Amino acid sequence: MKLGIIAGSRLFPIIFSQSAKRKNKDIELVAICFWGETSRSITQYVDKCFWIHVGELNKLVNIIKEEKLNTMVMAGQINPKRIFQRKHWDDKMLRLADDIKDFRPHSVFGRIIRTLEIMGVKFIDSTIYMDDFMAAEGVMNDLEPSREVWEDVHFGIKIISRFVELDIGQSIVIKNKSVVALESLEGTDNTIVRGCRIAGRGCTVLKFSKEGQDLRFDVPVVGLNTLNILKRTRASSLVLEKKNVIILEKDKFLSKARQWGISVVGKAKV
Repeated sequence: MKLGIIAGSRLFPIIFSQSAKRKNKDIELVAICFWGETSRSITQYVDKCFWIHVGELNKLVNIIKEEKLNTMVMAGQINPKRIFQRKHWDDKMLRLADDIKDFRPHSVFGRIIRTLEIMGVKFIDSTIYMDDFMAAEGVMNDLEPSREVWEDVHFGIKIISRFVELDIGQSIVIKNKSVVALESLEGTDNTIVRGCRIAGRGCTVLKFSKEGQDLRFDVPVVGLNTLNILKRTRASSLVLEKKNVIILEKDKFLSKARQWGISVVGKAKV
């Protein structure tokens, strides 16, 4: 099987590639990577790698055609500032942008996927090969939250279950049953910093997907970078939507969270 990966930033593309190779020995991985976004170390984990700038849609299409990529997956983030800078955008991308009704990530990536699907490319869920990394039900690191934190958890779940439907962001920060911060384009990590700067230590952070989330792109992901920020801001707990949020380096993540006194909980929407 030949699988194309549109590889964004951070560890997700690398861990996805490692897991795909481990679970499917016959898979051939072809990564299309972005200058200034994708880690150079991706080359160690895929069979072939191509580099383009964000917005070079013609080059992307040509690579897909030349490599005969019929099945593809998106893994990793693209910095939202690229939407506003439009640096390196070619004529094809600029024409496509004229047809996009708004510039939320769902709208932009969804439009790109539809363009490539017309060519006969099938995009599969980026959670494929990632079952071992999904958030599970309950307290995942054997560190039971206090009664006060549980109250914030249950309060926060009610809020985030509605907030994510607005397709603005995936994360919120709660303290003392008060909404301290809501994520927008700045991303989860910056939202945590902003919220904990306001409310101080002991915040609860929640990260969920919207109902009917298109798992082909923009899947909620947390990793050690986020955990380090939770430690630095002295947050008390992290609540992830079960079966819908990927925890990169999961065993290490949960072990360090326990060591640092941060409860990690998996819950469903209400």
